[in-house]
Amino acid sequence: MRKLFMRLSLLLLSIFTVSAGATAATIPMMMRSFPNISPTLIELLMTVPSLGIIIFTPLSNFFADRFSVKNTILTGLIVILISGITPAVTLNFPLIFASRIGIGVGTGLLASFAQSLIIQLFDGDDQQHMMGLSSVFQGLGMFVITYFAGVLMNFNWQTAYWVYVIALPIALLVAFFIPKGVGQVATTTSAVATNSKHVDGKVWVLAGFAFLFNVTFAFITIKFATLVVTRHYGTVMDASTLLGMMSFAMAAGGFIFMYIQKHWRAYSMAIALGFATLAFLILTVSHSLVLSGIGVIFVGIAVAVFMASMVTSVGYLTSAPQVPFSTSVAITCANVGTLVSPYVAQLLSQWFGNTTAGFTFMVGTFIFAVLFILAMFAGANYGKLGYTTSKTHQQAM
Repeated sequence: MRKLFMRLSLLLLSIFTVSAGATAATIPMMMRSFPNISPTLIELLMTVPSLGIIIFTPLSNFFADRFSVKNTILTGLIVILISGITPAVTLNFPLIFASRIGIGVGTGLLASFAQSLIIQLFDGDDQQHMMGLSSVFQGLGMFVITYFAGVLMNFNWQTAYWVYVIALPIALLVAFFIPKGVGQVATTTSAVATNSKHVDGKVWVLAGFAFLFNVTFAFITIKFATLVVTRHYGTVMDASTLLGMMSFAMAAGGFIFMYIQKHWRAYSMAIALGFATLAFLILTVSHSLVLSGIGVIFVGIAVAVFMASMVTSVGYLTSAPQVPFSTSVAITCANVGTLVSPYVAQLLSQWFGNTTAGFTFMVGTFIFAVLFILAMFAGANYGKLGYTTSKTHQQAM
């Protein structure tokens, strides 16, 4: 029973890697509450957590070395709890803004461990099963938090932020069921402990893939509603409903990942990029809600499979002591991609003199197609890319 609750604790951590935007629907109501604050600054409340994630995800490993992995995760959950409910108890905008950065700080402290601990604690089919379930919990968790935030918002926008109280029971689960020395045994016993912060070149390439994937994937959050409205086949609400389907698609993607890892492990990332390419191609040519819905579903599957594949690939490409920091590097690069995506989309529109949403998705299709070809090549050489013990001795010399 204790092992079951430990697994549940690890899986529930995945919810917070995507929870920052769960209260996005409060933005219009907040604009009415803060008429003297720039609307752009209020909208920034939903994206500014990325700054905290980017900074504190790699720093989390240094905190873990000093205070333990478990205490770092607990600190992250407490920061998320306090920061998350702050907008529910104050109308001080600077404090609310700071609390949103705090959400990113807390998420950064636990994000890499939510994935790397699965790689470190489980092997083989068990590991693949846990990584798949992590994507399932991420997708369904995002839906549940967003749903209850919407329900609470019926009272007022501040009430919606009480949804972050969910961090409290998860913190209690972690406190009672995650072993104290979890995630640190390998680094204290390995001969390459001093090299645990080394990031292999292949991991940097993987991080580059994650950056480009998130830059391109985020086009859907900034351009999809515009695509639907400007092509006159739906409303903003229709677009919002379809985007909500991504949460379920991500959950389904978790189960698909388990199957892919079992039968086509070497090509799991290529398959994810194949889904992404097909999804953006569909959105590029779509003029109907049904076709766009299929595209959105494929995007959700692509995200779940890609992110799970990215983390398992880190474990394949590098040594056990290097997994936590290497995972944090990959996750950080992915978040940087999300943060800069609107500016990349704007820059591409200026370069090619085409500001339509359809053009943005066409460019995204091209980027995903190139990444797909590269991932296929990597899959064909998968056996040569894996980490071997001999590399440890070479790096330690």
